[in-house]
Amino acid sequence: MFQHILLPTDGSQLSRDTAQRAVDFAKAANATITALYAKHPGQESESYGSMVEPAVLAQMVSGSEGKANEYLGFIKKLCKDAGVACTALAVVSESPWEAIINAAEDHNCDLIFMSKHGRGGLSSLLLGSETYRVLTHSSIPVLVYRPPEIDASRRKAKAREKERKRA
Repeated sequence: MFQHILLPTDGSQLSRDTAQRAVDFAKAANATITALYAKHPGQESESYGSMVEPAVLAQMVSGSEGKANEYLGFIKKLCKDAGVACTALAVVSESPWEAIINAAEDHNCDLIFMSKHGRGGLSSLLLGSETYRVLTHSSIPVLVYRPPEIDASRRKAKAREKERKRA
């Protein structure tokens, strides 16, 4: 059913776990993966212009490229080991959710496979949710991976709350 999966990453452990699941999914579906890392414009040299010394600027740009290479390299290795075709893409964007949707559309992806960080409630409202924004703005289907430990911690919190209400 799905032939081309967009897999965004932020380099976190949750993104790495999600990448493993996405690669397993792609292998089972005989699909290809486009891995995406959206760099913030603050990581690009044009944002700093002449305000930063050239040596420091070169180190900053090198560092952001290093992150992109590390994060995307992890996914490329997973894909290679699993025999899944993969391309990697690093883009600059102030808005990761828009970069995710644009990349999926531009590269003809038919599924976006991403994780949901464990935030919920007030922290999600205050900090926002890139996953939520992708879900509400994308016309491309989105598969949201939620690791078992997040569900387990939520179940425990609900059980504690029920106990408090009973007491």
